[in-house]
Amino acid sequence: MIILRQTHSKLMKAACLIGIFCCLGHAGHAQTVDSSYHNYLYDSRLAYFKQLSPVKKAIVFWGDSITDWGDWAEFLQFRKAINRGIAGDNTYGLRARLGEVLRHRPKKLFILIGTNDINKKIPVHCIVENYRKIIGEVKAKSPATTLYVQSVFPINDQLIGRQYYSGTNEQIMELNNALKGLAAEMLVTYVDIYPALLDARQQLDARYTYDGLHLSGLGYQAWVSYLKKERLL
Repeated sequence: MIILRQTHSKLMKAACLIGIFCCLGHAGHAQTVDSSYHNYLYDSRLAYFKQLSPVKKAIVFWGDSITDWGDWAEFLQFRKAINRGIAGDNTYGLRARLGEVLRHRPKKLFILIGTNDINKKIPVHCIVENYRKIIGEVKAKSPATTLYVQSVFPINDQLIGRQYYSGTNEQIMELNNALKGLAAEMLVTYVDIYPALLDARQQLDARYTYDGLHLSGLGYQAWVSYLKKERLL
């Protein structure tokens, strides 16, 4: 029994080293997914965040590059609006740095993550399970925080570079539907921004992006305007 446990432990450590993790499927069968998130940018940004003083009662925007590249304090004219986006991050990386966010005891926490998970071919049920764990920990460790699960944003098929992004709007909508259901189940607010960013062709409006995926200045303004319209800010 001891030998078996030692062997299992070594195998799990090896899996972590190469960034591979097994996620249970709907039928309870394990499947291999790429759960890696460590890179120079992730590690250096997280180290930087940890060196900053806590901001009590902050409004925190938390996610990947789409969050990262927005100047939230300027958008909101509020010095306690803080940016905790890291370009390239995914739901596994978000889970791993939850403690850094919760040390602020945020007044409001806006999550936007999943775009990179889709690009890494991580199944929807694995993404949703990571969200479930994140939401559960926020509720347990910072119960006064109001949590907002934002829909993953659409892309523009005509503008996006397929050499670096392989996801589709159909996959994004599938994930969003699952996140909406999870939010209802766990009694948190789901913020459906996706339709507000579409053009007549059901693509991310070209005015709101410069590469089919990331937002332009007008795109960020549309995002903030939607949150204000819904009285979430």
